[in-house]
Amino acid sequence: MHASEPPQTELAFTTNPGLEDLVAAEFRERLAAHDLEPTTLDHRPARFPGWVNLRHPAALETLLAPARAMRSVHHVLRPVAAFELEGDRPLELLEARLRELDFPELADAAPFRVTSERLGEHTFTSHDLQRVAGAVLVDRYAAPVDLKGYAVNIRVDVHGTRCAVAVQCTRKALSNRYRRADNPRVALRANVAYACLRLGAVGRDTRRILDPYCGSATVLLEAGELLPGAELYGGDWNARSVAGARRNLENAGLAGRARVEQADARHLAEHYPEGFFDAVVTNPPYGMRIGKDIQFFPFYAGLLRRTGTVLRAGGRLVVLVRKRGAFNEAVKQVGGLRIRHIQVVETSNLYPAIFVLEKQ
Repeated sequence: MHASEPPQTELAFTTNPGLEDLVAAEFRERLAAHDLEPTTLDHRPARFPGWVNLRHPAALETLLAPARAMRSVHHVLRPVAAFELEGDRPLELLEARLRELDFPELADAAPFRVTSERLGEHTFTSHDLQRVAGAVLVDRYAAPVDLKGYAVNIRVDVHGTRCAVAVQCTRKALSNRYRRADNPRVALRANVAYACLRLGAVGRDTRRILDPYCGSATVLLEAGELLPGAELYGGDWNARSVAGARRNLENAGLAGRARVEQADARHLAEHYPEGFFDAVVTNPPYGMRIGKDIQFFPFYAGLLRRTGTVLRAGGRLVVLVRKRGAFNEAVKQVGGLRIRHIQVVETSNLYPAIFVLEKQ
């Protein structure tokens, strides 16, 4: 760094791998909304998938306001250090490096905890990382460990041989932003729903939006926040999902403009007029809930025909797709919908693609 350059504050976000560029673009918008210069943001490559490292001349406390307003991320971090854990004594190396690092957040002996994410084959466990790091920090700062009542969350993450140490600036994941009466074991994360709407260019001129596989209503909840004037329509064949989706929308104050029905997505034309929707955004089942032997080509072809019927001309279809080859072939054979964007994203250890299509 040249002497004339201002000091830079480093910030990191965690998100689903595949959404890193979207995170950087959203943060530039958040900076502008907080009267902070977005063009001075430095987007730095991260060695960890799903991490976005950024630098900006504003102070950390100033950056935390726009950072905590982010919708495309899980957590906000203050990076402390990154280094290689190589050799036959990696835990000793970790201990030595932690003794060299400064954690101002612990200067007043604030209660803390250590969490870690570990990917790859190692001779140590995540618990070992937390044990070693916790012992060093207790010794250095005389701060107590408190797994529930902590004031500071120290992250020690290891991917392969690379170790990243950071302070987590968010207690609850920003992607876990809805109070759900019904929260199924496998549900779309709110930040991925945001990505679907954002990548699909589903804007404020949207009057009606449909999710025919709405599940617990994550897409509709996110659309309700982003599209204040839109009518929200959802359907699911499962009565329990429908009841839960309705409760979740009511908890979010969206019941007045939401309509969720128990309905079979194969019969959309029986429920809605032709060209009724400006956008259809959905996460159809990948095959687990509708049978292991599902034939994806006819499934996707049927989905395209039915949603194409209820979409207006120029309307957008945004769909998470597991079998990209079958979906591409269905788009070619069905016709009437043009692919505008494809974005692969990791979610629940799967790699579906967000397809954005426009009705011709």
